[in-house]
Amino acid sequence: MKILHIHPSLEGGGIEAMICSLANAMAQTHDVSVCSIFEPKESDVFYQRLSPAVHRETCHKRKQGFSLKELFLIYRLIRKGKYDIVHLHGFLYYYLLSILLMVGSKTRFVYTVHNDAVRENGHWDRKIWLVKRWLFAHRIVHPVTISDVSKASFTELYRCDSKLIFNGIPRPVIRSDYHSPVLEAYRLTPNTSLLLNAARIDTQKNQLVLCQVAQQLIEEGEDIVLLMAGNVTNELMYQSIKPFLSDRIVYLGERQDIPQLLSEVDAFCLPSLWEGLPVTLLESLGVGCIPICSPVGGVVNVIQDGYDGLLSASPRIEDYQEVLKRFLSMSAEERNRLRRAGQMTFGRFEISKTSQEYVSYY
Repeated sequence: MKILHIHPSLEGGGIEAMICSLANAMAQTHDVSVCSIFEPKESDVFYQRLSPAVHRETCHKRKQGFSLKELFLIYRLIRKGKYDIVHLHGFLYYYLLSILLMVGSKTRFVYTVHNDAVRENGHWDRKIWLVKRWLFAHRIVHPVTISDVSKASFTELYRCDSKLIFNGIPRPVIRSDYHSPVLEAYRLTPNTSLLLNAARIDTQKNQLVLCQVAQQLIEEGEDIVLLMAGNVTNELMYQSIKPFLSDRIVYLGERQDIPQLLSEVDAFCLPSLWEGLPVTLLESLGVGCIPICSPVGGVVNVIQDGYDGLLSASPRIEDYQEVLKRFLSMSAEERNRLRRAGQMTFGRFEISKTSQEYVSYY
């Protein structure tokens, strides 16, 4: 089977991580290509992590913003490649011309909704929403959702069904003989609890509430250090958290060693306002890091509160503060039990299972 995955870029991020993992897994048994619409950069983490077995394509886009030129470049790429499957990961407006011109061809278009169905529609997708709904309803484009919550939101918005396939990742490979000097610098005492928020700086990820909670706990005398790692996609959010930055609330910038960091910190913090099914959550389970999350999106399909992680009652400041206090009061034995259960849970989300489900659906 000849398969093309296509996305604007493969820089750092959960969707990009999924595309990379899927392509690498599928390339073991199929002819797989990945196209980055934007010109790839050396800093594009997941473009660089593609397997040598994956063919790399690009439309060489350099300028930000949408232009009609890309629609024709993408159509030419798909037509020339004679793919059996073109797997789209959001941004349907980029592919609209190709889809409409190739109705009736052998090429099958699959579209994964990586978030809440309403929120994944950006400016241009909202403008073509009626066309988008028609394409899904008539199975000209075959929709896939990644959690029970995202599937329900899709059905409510588009009034049609979608295939549910949970996200998956390879089990992270961690160096047991290596300890991050970054973390050593921030473990201020032998009892310091290191908390890591690995997510882009954005409204969705709710870092302002996280910083407010951490600051309150620090003022109450808790020996914690909160580390935040991710690129800034919302400058207003970054400016709102800057006043909180200190020796105990630290922004590390974008990192390429998130699994290694997760393996060494005490907990992974994600108080998101909404989610699809976060790849970083799966990474935390895979390395035995305790997730402390808000109960949104696919998080609730993964975590059972008190069994393999902790869930707050909501993303609100008072509820997230309560769950962090609960974590800090746990004994070493209780934390180790959560870690072991989390690694067992991860087995449900191995990329081999996700890849097989997609191939069967294709």
